Amino acid sequence: MSRTITDIVRALYPYAYSVVSNDSDRAVAAYKEELPFSVFEVPSGTELNGWLVPNNWRVVRARILHDDRLIHDGALSPLGIGVLSPSFQGRLNRAALREHLYFSEDCPTAIPYHWVNLYRPAQKTWAFCVTKDFYDQLPEGEFEVDLVTEEFPGTMKVLDFLLPGESKETILLNGHNCHPWQANDDLSGCAVAIHVLQELQKWPSRKFSYRVVIAPELIGTVHWLDQLDMQAQPITGAIMLKSVGNERPLKLQHSFNGNTQLDKAALSVLTGHLGSFESGPFRTIYGNDETVFDSPGFEIPSISLTRFPFTEYHTDADTPELLSEAALQQTGRVVLDIIRALENNLTLRFAARGLVALSHARYQLYRAAPAPGLDREAYLESSRKWNLLMNCLPRELDGRHSAIDLAHKYGLPVLEVCEYLAQWEAKQLAIVEQAC
Repeated sequence: MSRTITDIVRALYPYAYSVVSNDSDRAVAAYKEELPFSVFEVPSGTELNGWLVPNNWRVVRARILHDDRLIHDGALSPLGIGVLSPSFQGRLNRAALREHLYFSEDCPTAIPYHWVNLYRPAQKTWAFCVTKDFYDQLPEGEFEVDLVTEEFPGTMKVLDFLLPGESKETILLNGHNCHPWQANDDLSGCAVAIHVLQELQKWPSRKFSYRVVIAPELIGTVHWLDQLDMQAQPITGAIMLKSVGNERPLKLQHSFNGNTQLDKAALSVLTGHLGSFESGPFRTIYGNDETVFDSPGFEIPSISLTRFPFTEYHTDADTPELLSEAALQQTGRVVLDIIRALENNLTLRFAARGLVALSHARYQLYRAAPAPGLDREAYLESSRKWNLLMNCLPRELDGRHSAIDLAHKYGLPVLEVCEYLAQWEAKQLAIVEQAC
């Protein structure tokens, strides 16, 4: 039986990930079982543009007592204490204690993930993560908190795998792996990225190079990108894969410019796979590492694919059992088809003069619409679009408009338009101005 994408998630799942943690270190071996990743390390205390690599950290003791009776042990859950919580020992009334208790409104029976200290090191505060029932049922009176934690230096690990192609121009796939014991956010994205690269390894040739970078969100990608030699291995586009394993419909978030070849290819591919779907401008659907790759000085067009939101987000209920293999596979197919569109994209210049009879035996380029099946309206619309493209194509082939541009303009499947333009070149009606 072939291995599923969910199997990859399960292999990567059972670790208490963080930006810096012992389990993040241990997990490296599991990733290397999937692809031969190299590891980029950054020591704790390293700062770049305000992004500080934190210390490693562990919970020694995490108890809440009431009337000298233990009512909660935060050390029993890997999410039970907010990451990088400082030690605290003291007595508080119920109102004061509740200011340090966190629960999930959306998933009240779960333990939430509290991450804020990782990104606001100057404002660290201690936190217990609890169920809503525990919060609601706290008795009146005074409580004793006995929280002991330890910080110590370590290194942040960024996993990087490069699959060379004919060109050094690179398409990057990104997922993040800094959330302890959480599957959809974002081991689902990591697993789909790994699956896509495993599939690309089977291709006999590739025009572009492809890269998977799996890193703690924001801090990891900021530091990794800063050390990259963009001239030696330029990144021309990036695909963020974020929370893609739940059963909600797949969404597309565009790059900052929103009108790149990658944006248009993704829009066409998703239309072909889903028909209608939600899409939105940069940062309007999801917020994550796209801000790093699309930042000034890099300006790498970065789209995001996500099924966010989902109920179990940032809780210990986000387990592999809740993932949909069908959703993961669909995401993988979408990414691979976007890549196929980029690989087969070409820009042509018309090489004849005057009007060409496309149906002539010499050319055989007259394109009939697909068989109508049961949807006559869709058949007529497809026929109209193809007819319009065929009539306009000689003027469109001006050396400036790519196959992806034309698929986007005429509302046609991008892979079919790529194939159709290749036929015009083969019939010597057009010459390649630019491939890819």
